[in-house]
Amino acid sequence: MKRLALGVLLSTATLSLYAQADSIKIEKVTIEGEKLKEESTYKKELSQEEAKITRQIDLGEILFEFYPEIWYMRKAGIANDLYIRGFSRDNINVLIDGSKIYGACPNRMDPPAFHVSSPQIESITIKEGPFDVENAGSLAAVVNVKTKNPQEGLGGEIGGTYGSWSYRTGYVWGNVGNKFVKVLVGASNQYSKPYESGEGKKVTEYAKYSAGGKPQEYKPQYINDKAFNIDRVWFKTILSPNDNVDITLSYAFENARNVLYPALKMDALYDRTNRLNGDFVMKDIGLKFSIYYNEVKHDMRDTFRTTSNMFPSRGYSMKTYAESKMFGTKLTKDFNFMGFDTTVGIDTYLRNWFADNTQGTNNSIMIPDVDIKDVGLFVKGSKNIDRWTISGGLRYDYNYSKANPNLILRGSNKILITKGLIKNFSNSDNYLSGYIVGKYNFNKKDSVYIGVGHTVRAPDPEERFIALFGMAPWYGNPDLKPTKNTEIDVGGEVFPLNNLGLKANFFYSNLNDYIYLYQYKAKCLNNSNDCTYTTYRNIDAAIYGFDLNGIYAFNDKVSAEIGIAYQEGKKTSKKGIYKDSDLVEIPPLKTRLAVKYDDGSLYALVEGIYSAKQSKVDSDLKEQETGSWFIVNLKAGYTYNKRLFVGVGVDNVFDKFYYNYLSYVRDPFRGISQNGTPVKIPEPGRFLYANVSYRF
Repeated sequence: MKRLALGVLLSTATLSLYAQADSIKIEKVTIEGEKLKEESTYKKELSQEEAKITRQIDLGEILFEFYPEIWYMRKAGIANDLYIRGFSRDNINVLIDGSKIYGACPNRMDPPAFHVSSPQIESITIKEGPFDVENAGSLAAVVNVKTKNPQEGLGGEIGGTYGSWSYRTGYVWGNVGNKFVKVLVGASNQYSKPYESGEGKKVTEYAKYSAGGKPQEYKPQYINDKAFNIDRVWFKTILSPNDNVDITLSYAFENARNVLYPALKMDALYDRTNRLNGDFVMKDIGLKFSIYYNEVKHDMRDTFRTTSNMFPSRGYSMKTYAESKMFGTKLTKDFNFMGFDTTVGIDTYLRNWFADNTQGTNNSIMIPDVDIKDVGLFVKGSKNIDRWTISGGLRYDYNYSKANPNLILRGSNKILITKGLIKNFSNSDNYLSGYIVGKYNFNKKDSVYIGVGHTVRAPDPEERFIALFGMAPWYGNPDLKPTKNTEIDVGGEVFPLNNLGLKANFFYSNLNDYIYLYQYKAKCLNNSNDCTYTTYRNIDAAIYGFDLNGIYAFNDKVSAEIGIAYQEGKKTSKKGIYKDSDLVEIPPLKTRLAVKYDDGSLYALVEGIYSAKQSKVDSDLKEQETGSWFIVNLKAGYTYNKRLFVGVGVDNVFDKFYYNYLSYVRDPFRGISQNGTPVKIPEPGRFLYANVSYRF
C-alpha cells in the first residue's frame, strides 16, 4: 500500500517528480490546517506519487500535467504563465524560497515562475484559496518554490534532457559540508529551436500580424532559429555555528537570451535576473528573520520581425526596456498560546517597476518608475481538539503606491495627462485579511473540512499607472480599489476501500472590486479617427467550481488515477459598462486519466488529458472560443542502484493539432492577425525526449 494514494488526494499531498535522480516534491494544500500528529507519518507515506519523467520545460507545464485545476497561458516555447482555478497574474502569489519576485515585462514574457529552473528545486507547495496571512495579496493561491539545501558530506548530480526540435537541457550541481558549514553550487543551460504544431508548421509561422494593411511576420532566417537559450548559476550556503542557529545565504543568476514570443509583437533579446536571499533562524525560541532582494532587467524588440525593416540602422521599430526590483524582510516568532501553535510576524516589501517604450520615432515611459511599499502584521494558529483541527489567521496591511508623473510628461504619452485620462499618481490602502478552517477526522484516513477566508490584493503598478499612447492607448486607473476575495471551501477525502481513495473540493469566491479590463471606442486624442482604448475598472464577480481526484491500486505496482476540475466565472455587477456576464480567462473542464506501473526501479505510465471546449468567453473583451482536445502521453524509465536514471517519453503521441485554453487580451503588445483577432499559438505536436542523470 506504499504507493496507494495520488498526491493530490490529500489536503497536504506530495508528488515526487523524478525527471532527475533527485526528486522535486510537489505539495498541494487545499486549505491550511494541521493534521493530527499520529496520522502524519501514515498519510505522508500514503500520499507519495512518483512522476518519474517529464520534459520539465517550465513550471507551468509541470504543474498543468498533474493538477486538473492548474493551467498555463502560452505565448512562446517557454515561460508559460500559471492559472489556478481561474485566477492568474498577481492574484496568485509566486514565491521563491519564501520571497516575492515579479517579472519586468509589461506583457508578462517573464512571469515569476520563469525565474527558477527544475534542477534548482527541492519542493513546491501550492496553497489554494485565500488561506494565507504570511504574505501580502495571496488572493486566490500561493505557490512557494523551495530550492535545494546543501547537505553534509560530498555529493551532487549531473544530468540532462534531449528532445524534439533540438530541445536540450544540461545541468550539474554539487555540495560539500560538515555540521558547521555546508555549500551547494550549480549551473545549467536550456536551449531549443521553435517547436512544430500537430499540422507540421513551426510555431513562429503563426506570427502573422496586420499593421496598416501590410502583413508582418518573422524574417525568414529566424523561422527556425533559436527559440530560447538560457544560462543559470546558483549558490547556497548554510552556516551553523551551533545546534541552535542556522544562517542561510543564497544567490542565483539567470540569463535568458533570444527568447521568441510568437504570440506577441516583440521578442526578448535578453532577460537577466539576480536573486539574493538570507535567513537567520534561532530554533530554541522559534525566531526567524528573512531578507531578500531580486532584480530583473528585460529588453524586448521586434529585431527578428519584418517590422524592424523600417529602421535598418538601429535594427528595430519597437522596443521596451524594463526593470523590476523587489526588496523585502520578514520576522516571525513561533510559540504556544493557550494550546494553540501560534506564529506572529511582520512582513514588509518595496517593489519598483520601470518600463521605457519606443514605437517608431515616439518614445515614452510606459511604467513610470512606480514604487509600492507594503507593511503587514499577521498572526496565525492551529489546535487539535479531539477529532477536530481548528486553524485561523489574521493580517493587517498598509500599502502605498506612487508613480513619477515627470517621466510621463517628458514623453509622447504626456497627452494622456493633458487630456485628463490620468489624473493622479499615488494612492494608499489599509485592509484586513483572515481565515478560519475546521477539519473533522473520522479516522486516520477519512476527513471533511470547511474553510472561510477573506483576502485583499492591492492594484499592481501596471493596473494603476501604465501609460501607453498610440493607435490603441492603454492607460492605468490610479483610483482602483483593492480586490477583495471572500471564499468558502468545502471538501473531504475518503478511502471507501483499502485500495481506493477519493478527494473532492468545492469552492465559491465572491469578488468585490475585482480588477478587470475595460475597452471602449472614442475619438483619438491627437486626430479625428476612432481609437480603441484599454484601461481598468473595479467590478463585482464570482468564480466557483470543484476538483475531484481519485486513485485505484490494482496491486502494489499497478494503479489508475483520475482527476477532473471545472470552474466558472461571472460578472455579478456589470457597472453599466459591460454586456457579457462571463468573466475572461476562465478555463474549461479538464480531466486526466492515467495508468502506471512502478516497482521502485522500473516505471511506466500512459495518460490521457482532455479539455472541453472553452465556450464561456467574454465578448466584451473580444475573447475567442477554443475547441476541445484530447492527447495521450507515454513515459518509461529505469533507476539503477539509486544513482543512475534513464527515462524516455512521448508527449502528444498522436501528433494532435490543438490550442490550449486561450485568451490573450491582457497584453498591450498582443499580436493581432489580419482578420482582426489576437494571434493564436498552438501547442507542440508529437514531442519525444530522453532524460539521463547520475547522482554521486
